[in-house]
Amino acid sequence: MNYPQTDNCCTRMGWDEYTAEAGEYDLHFSTAPNTDLDGTFKAFCHDNQEIISINGWMLSGVAEVAE
Repeated sequence: MNYPQTDNCCTRMGWDEYTAEAGEYDLHFSTAPNTDLDGTFKAFCHDNQEIISINGWMLSGVAEVAE
């Protein structure tokens, strides 16, 4: 699978954009369409501009960012 390397890549690839909380952290990330957010998944972190691995069960307040 090809992963995005910038915010624009996420948009061009049709990835879904989210915000969420994980403990004391606020996350802004994108995932491939139809990603199961309850398991472990790869995501593009918009704050650090890198691919990260997220354990979905540790997230709270997940909200999709409207276009």
